[in-house]
Amino acid sequence: MSESGEPTVVKVIELIGSSRISWEDAAANAIKEAAETVRDIKSVWLQGCTAKVEKDRIVEYRSNVKISFVVNRED
Repeated sequence: MSESGEPTVVKVIELIGSSRISWEDAAANAIKEAAETVRDIKSVWLQGCTAKVEKDRIVEYRSNVKISFVVNRED
């Protein structure tokens, strides 16, 4: 429950972040992008990591994440 006594509802969205630097940076990029439109992000769950490979080298890191946030009621 929230401080006001109202039940709290948390929503979860799934995203794939990308980076040329690292999987950690890819996850951070997903959170940063989500924060542009989502308020009150509470947690991130790293589901897995993949990478794009070209000529035997990783050229892009990808992090599959689930981000949870509190659903706020509009009064």
